[in-house]
Amino acid sequence: MASSVPVPVIEPTDVDVLDISDLRFAGGTAHSIAEEIKAQHAVGYTTALIHLNGPLVAKVSPVNPMIRQEVERGHAHLLIRGEAVRARLAVVRHPAVLQEAADQLPPVDADRVVIVANAAPHDIDGHEHYRPEDVHRIAQDRFGQDPLWAPIGPLVREAIARRVPPAQLLDTDWVNIIDVDAWAAPRGEPGERPVIGRHSRASAQKWPADVETLQAAYPVDGSWTVRVLGGADPAEALLGQLPATWEVYEFGAMSPREFLAGLDFFVYYHDPRWIEAFGRTILEALASGVPAILPPHFEALFGEAAIYAQPHEVRRVVTELFADRAGYNEQVARAAALVRSTFGYEAHVSRLAELVGEPSAPEPVTVAPDEPEPHREPAVVDHGAASADDAPEPARPRILFISSNGSGMGHLTRLLSYAVRCEPTAEPYFLSLSQAVPIVAEFGYSFEYLPSMPATGLAPQRWHAYFAASVLQTMERVRPAVVVFDGTWPYEGIPSVRAALPEVAWVWSRRGMWKAGEGQDRLAKADWFDLVIEPGDLAAPADRGVTARDDVAERLGPVTLLDPDELMSRGAAREALGLDPASPMALVSLGAGNINDTRGDVGASIAALWSLGVQVCVTRAEIASGGGDHPDVHLVRTYPLSRYYRAFDLAISAAGYNSFHELLRFGVPTLFVPNLATALDDQPGRSRHAAEQGWAYELPSVSVDAAKPLLTDLLAHGTEMTARARVVDPGNGAADAAALITGLIRAHQLR
Repeated sequence: MASSVPVPVIEPTDVDVLDISDLRFAGGTAHSIAEEIKAQHAVGYTTALIHLNGPLVAKVSPVNPMIRQEVERGHAHLLIRGEAVRARLAVVRHPAVLQEAADQLPPVDADRVVIVANAAPHDIDGHEHYRPEDVHRIAQDRFGQDPLWAPIGPLVREAIARRVPPAQLLDTDWVNIIDVDAWAAPRGEPGERPVIGRHSRASAQKWPADVETLQAAYPVDGSWTVRVLGGADPAEALLGQLPATWEVYEFGAMSPREFLAGLDFFVYYHDPRWIEAFGRTILEALASGVPAILPPHFEALFGEAAIYAQPHEVRRVVTELFADRAGYNEQVARAAALVRSTFGYEAHVSRLAELVGEPSAPEPVTVAPDEPEPHREPAVVDHGAASADDAPEPARPRILFISSNGSGMGHLTRLLSYAVRCEPTAEPYFLSLSQAVPIVAEFGYSFEYLPSMPATGLAPQRWHAYFAASVLQTMERVRPAVVVFDGTWPYEGIPSVRAALPEVAWVWSRRGMWKAGEGQDRLAKADWFDLVIEPGDLAAPADRGVTARDDVAERLGPVTLLDPDELMSRGAAREALGLDPASPMALVSLGAGNINDTRGDVGASIAALWSLGVQVCVTRAEIASGGGDHPDVHLVRTYPLSRYYRAFDLAISAAGYNSFHELLRFGVPTLFVPNLATALDDQPGRSRHAAEQGWAYELPSVSVDAAKPLLTDLLAHGTEMTARARVVDPGNGAADAAALITGLIRAHQLR
């Protein structure tokens, strides 16, 4: 099969420096990683990156653009599918990431390990993001050695000094670095009045906590021009409204370098309870050539590069230095010299040399900071991957299960339902675009994570080429007899992989109930596969989508991971979840929301249930960031949750494929609230059919008044309603799917 998508060659390699972090960070951590990659590449240190889904980034988002740019330039290799790696130095950035996500690490063999403490263990509200003692122990277990600890600045050093082994604490701080020449910004003659400014995230902890301090540091009387990059919501909340003489730009409205070039002074004051670990924006200001006026506690870090004053002294300092141009220029020159010696690329190269010695790579070709680099395909490193000729044949034939990245667990769960029923005939192996893929390890299966297009930020053509190369590499290592892809849109790289390995059979698992008129162009992709299977839907009579008229697919019964006899008893399920053994209990599964806001579906559902005397469980994902806490809301964090469904007297749930069929098949009385924002899944059609058949109730959105009578009836008659659904249930189609898949294996063996 021909394809226009190229398959790039991927070569394994060892590296000098392995950076391990959550690469989605938006602020100073990502800046620092990107700058260190540049510095390392400039002198010949090779760099690899491992991304971990840490606890500090609440949503799925792509790799930070600055880091991605370095990968695309070929300055670093992004290791993203569980490849083993060997490094002379492993640098872990932010201890909280290692504490919460160490289980995502591939095998790492490092000569030395450094944990860079980017922040103190506690934040402004006393919340503990990490425990240094636990992180140290985790590092010992994962890397087989005692890690070195490197605080990013004096305040963090003070915060962790008594909580890590003294012998493992580096004598010098791992300060952020900066390309001094790239940040230097030409500036014109000063105007008639000073222009002061600040650049930070619009977080309350980044701003003064009271009106008096705010007005002292950032005048509101019009005597100075005040410019802000990053938003000023906390200041507006304190002042009531922003002064007319303030110029406020949202984050990303202009480059920080351009912003800093228009300032006479950089003035940065924050909530006094906040431990500012380093202050990268301060370093950028100093490198740009603008004097920085800071609280005195920064002096231990920046020394004579900055000016230190209490908030009430800011007006005097600015007025005097603005009038004294010779003194002003002396301060700029002093800052430039110190920034270069302490925070320049040279400083970072020196600390690497002390830890691991000279770089291993030949002197690279460097590119001037402001010049565009030639286009390169993204580089990927796979350490320890065998070639197709060298890889041993597996003891059992393997099935490679590939899932796309949906909005929930649907694709992975469906593939798991096939995988467990394909044993012991075959050995399942998973490659998934879902960040939830580590869950398959609990079933004893090996897996690899392949970032989706949104997660990488790559343009479509480049991502499809990357997908093809990654899948081909995995297949050459795993040597599957069959590949099973579950998703509604097969990716463009599949034909090129099939052309490279034509002996492997491919299956498309494609659920129905597509929105009417949507996805017609996708049906032709069935030609890429040897077999198309369609998991059935109890709402199939209401299916108006294009797949309902397509006769290519082998149609199955509705697919669920578990069968009814695999569920726990009511008592055992409640005990396992830590729930009251006797009280009425409901499950709320609607997507993220504020549990205390009755204007939203989640909050209104909880309020309606409480008014009926029903206790409430939600999964952790249901509570939005900042959504509030309540002692009477139970968090459920287990998978598969359906194993515990007998713990619940009723449910309020979206009408996605998995939850819809699990709740009805397992007899949980349900109020369905369809998700209207899905790209293709016709949840309203599914929930409407269930309501019309008397299997469940539905509401397009939840209000307390609308939900209460329906929930009351479900408590009284819900068991009878779900029984009607089970009468028409043809049984779990997962076993039939497994039989079709393993049948292809037998055909493969006969070739």
